[in-house]
Amino acid sequence: MELEIVRSAVGFLDAGEDFALATIIHTSGSSPRHGGTSMLVRADGSIVGTIGGGALEAHAIREALNVLQTRATRVVDFVLTPEDSAGLGMICGGQGAVLIEPMSASDDRARDLWQTLTRLLGEGGKGWLITTIKGSQEKGWDIARAITESRHAVPDKPRDRGDGSLVHMHPIGMDGTAYVFGAGHCGAKLIPALDIAGFRTVIIDDRADFANRERFPTADEVVVLDSLEHGVDRLGVDADSYLVIVTRGHVFDQAVLAQALRTDAFYIGMIGSRKKVATILGALRAQGFSDADIARVYAPIGLPIGGETPGEIAISITAQMVQVRAQVRGA
Repeated sequence: MELEIVRSAVGFLDAGEDFALATIIHTSGSSPRHGGTSMLVRADGSIVGTIGGGALEAHAIREALNVLQTRATRVVDFVLTPEDSAGLGMICGGQGAVLIEPMSASDDRARDLWQTLTRLLGEGGKGWLITTIKGSQEKGWDIARAITESRHAVPDKPRDRGDGSLVHMHPIGMDGTAYVFGAGHCGAKLIPALDIAGFRTVIIDDRADFANRERFPTADEVVVLDSLEHGVDRLGVDADSYLVIVTRGHVFDQAVLAQALRTDAFYIGMIGSRKKVATILGALRAQGFSDADIARVYAPIGLPIGGETPGEIAISITAQMVQVRAQVRGA
């Protein structure tokens, strides 16, 4: 679940505004978004987030407005074919279901749910949002939720418990944290792009006049190290981490990369020309890093789109990180 949605939900509830939560709880075949994708629907029909756009989303918004009127939770099935009886007119060839439920500003349980999600995501924590769904369209739905902050090997898809209830388990905070080393021109363009792509973002530098809230208002965390030559081990890097090295010089890039290769980071990328990259990687081999270590590095970083401005480089890097993350999701 995206931090934008969670923060918006808390803001609406704090302002006394009710809204509907629409969540894809099941998909099969080809569909625009995966299970667990959510959006908020306000009483005026405006939304925060998206469950895929197009006719499916329009249909879900109409159903959500009905839910806000009736205060009754619904599960809406969809079939993404032109012949779909609901008239959605989509050609993706998939099917699934969307859970639509009212969220009331007067409901303490709803407030607790969203505040817990805000804290978990804001602190870079990980967990699972477990939703149990009982009942039917005719008799009404009973929804119960639990948030566990320990990570378990459970599927991101609904499971029938055998008693007529459905359990949906959705990962929270596992879309990856992007640690961007270097608060210069590229770093300044990268943080907003990575935020849009759904990464939790941390900007890191050894210069407080570069790494600060004024320059990076959208970063989830701003870190000023005493030196880029050490300190990576204190950042909480894990297997869901994406490390981006775009510092102000070869020496700093090499120092950060050497530290990065000692972590469990899922993605490590370094900016630079092919000549610079070869020089740095050769120096690391001389320090004792193996070919397997070196093979972890995406360098030169980014997809080859032909860009050269900081903004274009940021798009290239973000696209590569999204591509790498998507390969894991599809595994």
